[in-house]
Amino acid sequence: MSIAYSPLVLAANSFIIVPTIILAVLVGTILLLRMLLRPAGYIESKEPYKYRLFESSNPPRGVGKSRLSYQYFGYLIMFLAVEPAVVLLTFLASAPSEYSRDLLLLYLVMVAVFAPLLAYGAYVSRRIEEWRD
Repeated sequence: MSIAYSPLVLAANSFIIVPTIILAVLVGTILLLRMLLRPAGYIESKEPYKYRLFESSNPPRGVGKSRLSYQYFGYLIMFLAVEPAVVLLTFLASAPSEYSRDLLLLYLVMVAVFAPLLAYGAYVSRRIEEWRD
């Protein structure tokens, strides 16, 4: 039997050497991609439209791409409140019939928990004065 198949060498390969090689390759790939995808300064100086607002639904104020726009914050909250309810509804539809009563109760509890979030998201998305400076 070769030393390559001894339990100590196999354990060292699986817990130390292979993860180290994978980590080194991953870090090298990330550094290479970062170096290759670095923004070129001369292009940014020639492209003034990069910092202008271009989306039609944005109020035309401020500088584009330099601030994080919070105008979709309410819609994000609404999506995050509705999406788990839809996923749980899918599980409820595919569950065996003996669990359907418990799952329906769980679904109603989750809807009751997410309903205030949905209402808050709808309230925040209607306040257009918050979108402006």
